[in-house]
Amino acid sequence: MYEALFEPLKIGKLEIKNRFVMPAMDSHYTTAEHQFSKQALNYYGERAKGGFGLIITEYLCVSEEGLASRTQAGIYDDCFIPMLTSLTDRIHREGGLVFAQLHHAGRLQGVGTTVLPAVGASHLTAPGKAENVHALTGEEVRTVIHKFVKAAERAKQAGVDGVEIHGAHGYLLAQFLSKGVNKRVDEYGGSVTNRARIVCEMICAVKAACGNDFPVCVRTSGEEGFHGGNSIEDAAAQAMLFEAAGADAVHISCGDPIQPYYTKTAFNMENVKKVKSVLGIPVIGVGRINDPSQAAGVLASGSADFVALGRQSICDPHFPVKVREGRLKELYTCTGCLQRCFYSESFEEGNGTSCMMNPFSGKEGIWNIKTADQKKRIGIVGAGPAGLQAAWILAKRGHQVKVFEKEQTAGGQYRLASIPSMKQDLGKTISTYLEFCKKYGAEVVYGVEADLGCLKQEGFDLVILAVGAVPLVPSIEGVDGGQVCLAQDILRCEKQFTGKKLMVLGAGLVGAETAEFLCEQGNHVTLVDMLSQAAPSAPKKVRTRLVSHLEALGVCFVLNSRVLKINRDGIEYTQDGVTKQLTGYDAMILAFGAKANTELYEQMDGLGIEAYRIGDALAAGDAKKAIYEATQLALGL
Repeated sequence: MYEALFEPLKIGKLEIKNRFVMPAMDSHYTTAEHQFSKQALNYYGERAKGGFGLIITEYLCVSEEGLASRTQAGIYDDCFIPMLTSLTDRIHREGGLVFAQLHHAGRLQGVGTTVLPAVGASHLTAPGKAENVHALTGEEVRTVIHKFVKAAERAKQAGVDGVEIHGAHGYLLAQFLSKGVNKRVDEYGGSVTNRARIVCEMICAVKAACGNDFPVCVRTSGEEGFHGGNSIEDAAAQAMLFEAAGADAVHISCGDPIQPYYTKTAFNMENVKKVKSVLGIPVIGVGRINDPSQAAGVLASGSADFVALGRQSICDPHFPVKVREGRLKELYTCTGCLQRCFYSESFEEGNGTSCMMNPFSGKEGIWNIKTADQKKRIGIVGAGPAGLQAAWILAKRGHQVKVFEKEQTAGGQYRLASIPSMKQDLGKTISTYLEFCKKYGAEVVYGVEADLGCLKQEGFDLVILAVGAVPLVPSIEGVDGGQVCLAQDILRCEKQFTGKKLMVLGAGLVGAETAEFLCEQGNHVTLVDMLSQAAPSAPKKVRTRLVSHLEALGVCFVLNSRVLKINRDGIEYTQDGVTKQLTGYDAMILAFGAKANTELYEQMDGLGIEAYRIGDALAAGDAKKAIYEATQLALGL
């Protein structure tokens, strides 16, 4: 069905077995000594085993002053060769090929990484940074080139199949390439040709040192995305220069490679195609590609020769194998949530990269689904993401599992979360879990609200409550008025408004997205909250994109405000110690959050059935924590 994705293609003289590339991404499976950890070998090895034809390592720093983080992997000394060799061997053993990405942070030097000064193409400091930047002299530029060459030689010695020169995302080489950052007046500044000179000389030098048969790829930003930065025309012109210098492939990214939901999938392919149209060497395209049809479309349209699946490779390390075998219903789909990949610090042990939908990602060799020593009959109440995740794992372990869902469809609150604009991919997670339930024999019944009598009659050995949360309705005068409804009523389309003046009380993520949804239905919306900002708990990039969209839609924000009373057409509230009123509204929508649904659990006390709670049934939180808890519990029962 997707034969084109599995056609081999050469980069230089190196044949890649298919068109799937895992691009460079910080795994966080590295040490304070700038070495890959043993878990990094498992992490990368699993993606090679999963069918990615080419794996590009996370960025390897070529010089101590160029470190972007305290744990960034290094390649600036021979001491890094043994561990890189181990990583390379592991990827090869699993059937993949590997390029080492060579990197220098330049003015984006990480805080506390070194006592050496930050360097750059010019003296301009990076946005949000105060450090002085030393503009490299011509001789120092040539020293940097030499460091990249030595790093390439070390990579070759470690057995890698090629290198990727990192010239994107605002790091040192991108600073030289950028007309917005490079203010030099020597041979490395000014014209497109001069700005590309450092990379072109680097390509030539690596080829001279490592041989013409050793592939060299250049990753560059197709369009930088800030005022005065490079356009796609600049990127295309520089890519032609890279090809002329001997580059075997180019990898077209963008100024900011980390895009959350609220960003359309494959958003970068138009720019990738513009660069490819002027080149005769293979082009790797990247940018929120999370679907096999989409990936095949990139090739069919001539936009790129290879598709790089970034966070999708984190979400599903076996994506290529599943596509090749026709197991499309088993695909995990990256939703762009950023919650366990880009924002890696978490409630979990360690800070390594993982995935909200697939917490097995990053736990390769640590979490294994083993047959249970004692098979049990297990009942699960609630077919949300936590309940379904627990169900299929338990069933795979050999338990007899039955899931009860009071609604006619699975998903619970997670299904409602998939309704707002650009979040539809969330719903695919539920479909994947249901497919696993079917595959491993977990029974799911709908339209049944399991009570004590039902659970007794079934004779379960244990019960898992995944019943979710219930909306929090505060004791505010007028909250029970006919003009008041819940956010979930809006998302379920049980209440519909068009062309109305509406007020959403509560500016957390649910409230903010409900406001967005109502605006897109043609309503005028005011968002009210005690907090000082909307959606404060959302990941930064998600929040920034959401708030910008709300502002563009014309949402009025009334923050730092406590609601005192809900009236027939508005509210009475306090702000900065002053009592105020808002009037003229057609309806008020409550989005004050949620609390754990504990009713059934409390009723089960003394029933004599072993019972567990997971997710929102334990404590109102988020899907990330709920799915993780479900996985941990299911692996241990």
